[in-house]
Amino acid sequence: MQIDGMITDFAFKGERTYVHGTSVYDFLADVCGGGGIMQLDLMFHKLARKNLLFMCAKPPLESICLSGKFLKNDGELLRFFATESVREITKRIPYSEKEIIKNAHFDCKNAFIQRNHQYSFIEHLVSLNKALLFQIFSEMRGKFYFTKLELNGFIKEFQTIKLCFESHFNFQLMKTCVFVDTSRVGQIYFSCKD
Repeated sequence: MQIDGMITDFAFKGERTYVHGTSVYDFLADVCGGGGIMQLDLMFHKLARKNLLFMCAKPPLESICLSGKFLKNDGELLRFFATESVREITKRIPYSEKEIIKNAHFDCKNAFIQRNHQYSFIEHLVSLNKALLFQIFSEMRGKFYFTKLELNGFIKEFQTIKLCFESHFNFQLMKTCVFVDTSRVGQIYFSCKD
């Protein structure tokens, strides 16, 4: 698994003008997902408006768009970072979170969805969590952003996702537990910004 020096070729999703976190996860799952990864941690530091350059050496703090680590089955810990590259994003693809979650069910601080085969695991997860947070924090102003992900490896195949909102830190960082096909697989974090 070699991501050092890789540059992405992303498309903007829907009307967004920034790299969507789901694009990053799907890219990493395609490039690294079969490499015996036991645990995956991703953290988004700031929005990127250009393609990303991945590296293993830590760049200057102000240039980091995302950081992450993989814990492999053999115990090896691999850390990585991504900064904006000089490569502009010139493509755009349709993306509708409403379409993804149209058959979702919400109950207090929980949400449940069955797989729609047109969308990836992470697209389901991010869309469902955002909708759940809007249900719970309907009075909040601002926009919810996918900020952090901790999973037991890369997940591509699934039938159902269940989310259970767990906590928030001063309404700035919201933690939600993730269950896939009834097994807890990790947590996803969102932040709310004006």
